[in-house]
Amino acid sequence: MTTPAQPQYASAGGSSSEIHAAALRSADPLPGLSWLDVGCGTGEVLRMIRRQYAPARMAGIDVIDWLDGDLRDDVELVTGPAEEALAAAQPADRVLMVETIEHLEAPWTSLRSAVRLVKPGGILVVTTPNVASLRHRIELAARGQLTSFRPDNEPHLGPILPHVIGRVLREEGLVPEPPAFAGRDVLPKSGGRLWPGALQARLPRLTSISVLVAGRRTA
Repeated sequence: MTTPAQPQYASAGGSSSEIHAAALRSADPLPGLSWLDVGCGTGEVLRMIRRQYAPARMAGIDVIDWLDGDLRDDVELVTGPAEEALAAAQPADRVLMVETIEHLEAPWTSLRSAVRLVKPGGILVVTTPNVASLRHRIELAARGQLTSFRPDNEPHLGPILPHVIGRVLREEGLVPEPPAFAGRDVLPKSGGRLWPGALQARLPRLTSISVLVAGRRTA
């Protein structure tokens, strides 16, 4: 098993609660399902699943063991690069890749591996930074770089486009949903203020920090 480059540790295993909630909604959660969280981090999403949906089984994959202690009795954790760990993972009813794919050395190979783990009737959900947001567009026009993929943001290896996610899901036998959006982004040149919720609801592509693609395998 390979050792990850040091910058990949910089995320400390966390991401936005708004994105987590949106990913779970898209996963159509029900009691008694098996779940696999690729890039599970500290386990925030798995904790939500345990608390709300009485899962039959929960598993997680991450390059480093960030998992919170209270989850260790309930989560089957595999530590290592997703590109390798997915090969040993068990199929699941719901497979999540929440703010993970942009960190991977081999994102498309890993996505295909994750899709193949989705059981019949199951769902895979992928979220990744939304490079179509207004903030990204302004910075690309003004500085020639994407906000979420600046040179100093070393954990983010490359942007992932939702139409390519959808194409890979179709090629691997899933039926993808149209892209959705989650998490209010920062207003450009606002000193850190977020877009108002009402405006985000009207213009999600321009005002959201993350894009989400879900796909279902037919039974």
